[in-house]
Amino acid sequence: MPLERESYFFLSYARRDDRDDVFVSRFYSDLVAELDRLGADCSRQRPFRDVERLALGADWERTLGREVGHCRALVALCSPAYVHSLYCGKEWAAFRARVEDYRAQTDIDVPALIPVVWAPMRGAVPEEITRYQYFEPELGDEYLEQGLMSLLRGDPVAYRRALQLVARRVHYAAGLFRLPTVGDLDLSAVRSPFPAQGTLKPAERSTGHVRLFVAAGAAGALPVGRRRNEYYGRSPLDWTPYHPPANPTVAHRAQRVILDEDYTSSLEVVGDDLGSKLDEAMHDNQPSVLLVDAWAARGEPYRSPLSDYDQQNHPLTGVLVPHHETDDESGDDGLWEDLRQVFRRNWMRRNDPYDRLFQVRVDKEHFDHRLAEMVIVAQSRLMENAVPRRLPAGPPAPPMPGLSVPAQPPPPRGDHADAPRRPPPPKGPDDDD
Repeated sequence: MPLERESYFFLSYARRDDRDDVFVSRFYSDLVAELDRLGADCSRQRPFRDVERLALGADWERTLGREVGHCRALVALCSPAYVHSLYCGKEWAAFRARVEDYRAQTDIDVPALIPVVWAPMRGAVPEEITRYQYFEPELGDEYLEQGLMSLLRGDPVAYRRALQLVARRVHYAAGLFRLPTVGDLDLSAVRSPFPAQGTLKPAERSTGHVRLFVAAGAAGALPVGRRRNEYYGRSPLDWTPYHPPANPTVAHRAQRVILDEDYTSSLEVVGDDLGSKLDEAMHDNQPSVLLVDAWAARGEPYRSPLSDYDQQNHPLTGVLVPHHETDDESGDDGLWEDLRQVFRRNWMRRNDPYDRLFQVRVDKEHFDHRLAEMVIVAQSRLMENAVPRRLPAGPPAPPMPGLSVPAQPPPPRGDHADAPRRPPPPKGPDDDD
């Protein structure tokens, strides 16, 4: 990879820590500005942050792998959510392997893997992190106790002190050393070092599967009345509803959010068999989410299956309708009245802060947060109402031995860090966000 395509640093972070991207974005901008002040050449080696550098229609997993395999340094915003995120762990492990490879070749320890205490850990910090220099007295006790995100919000002096030290570390490692690069790094084959840290995982979480269904137009077949084609690609799965067209596509962005919640997902285009597929998903104890283009929902082939969905009972299915306020064509009240006619039954609960499975006019800043909440609510309903599966017939089980001690009551449940909260989240432009 040419020098100008090497990222000066790669920012690795868990979206769950900052759904609205306020604090991560501020830290990233401040770090780049501080590096410029130190004389770093970030103009030819632009730092990598996924929301800024993923290209239109890009395979985000492949892009992340390529960048982790070529960046000069990696800044990891460590937190309970970070060590619980599968892909944050993969990014960490892949970059650590490059550092270890350099050590094997040169006998030099390059401090290019830079952990930042973004939010304090619950319990002991994983040894995988403490083996690197994640704290020193110059950072201050408040940094260790509160984390950098908290300092950014309320202690500008302590935040600036920590920011400057992080920038000096990045500048030293990226400016003086060049780690061996990895051509086509396949993150799917990298094992995270963090899943064994069971004490740091939120309670009652288990990996499941979410089925995503997309109802959207395509560049070659624009929805009726739609004139602007920059939001569409060759297929409905290439739909990018936000302007300027944000990358990756809304389908791949949704998959990344779901992956950050430790679920797998699959993508399908809405068809006439939507109802039977949702029934199948419910039978298999799998939540579903419909990503709906308001324009495409007005006519066929989507209007009929979406209207049929609206008349049925699918308690594990969410509907999310993206919208961007700068899309002047989509500001027409007639568009949303047509959508109301499609979803007659569900429309009354749109954007209900206590029933988050029908979200309309969701803007770019709130998309991740609203989708994550939707998945968590659907999964909670699933855990409450899942149909037990009968095991195949077999020989009778042997009698259970008697218990020598009385059963103990379960320990009190702790707060679930990722459970939906009662107060509604920040509202978007319509709310209808």
